[in-house]
Amino acid sequence: MEPLVAEAINENWSEYNLPCKCEQCKNDVFALTLNNLPPRYVSKENGVAYVRAQYFNKQMMANIYVKIAEAVNIVAKNPQCNNLKRG
Repeated sequence: MEPLVAEAINENWSEYNLPCKCEQCKNDVFALTLNNLPPRYVSKENGVAYVRAQYFNKQMMANIYVKIAEAVNIVAKNPQCNNLKRG
């Protein structure tokens, strides 16, 4: 799932409604998204190809984008970066 989530975040990073777009905030969105998606483990190259093929499954990608949006909302409300950390 990591490559799919990373690609989805990177493609749309400039469009997310976040008060900060630093690498820490991006990594937080990435981690939160992955934590809220079912894992897809593979050990061989053909397994990676299968998971990558799932990128074309519209329902799977919709699920990924929903989880990214949820993670963006969490990070926006409570940024952990040094730029905006509330203390």
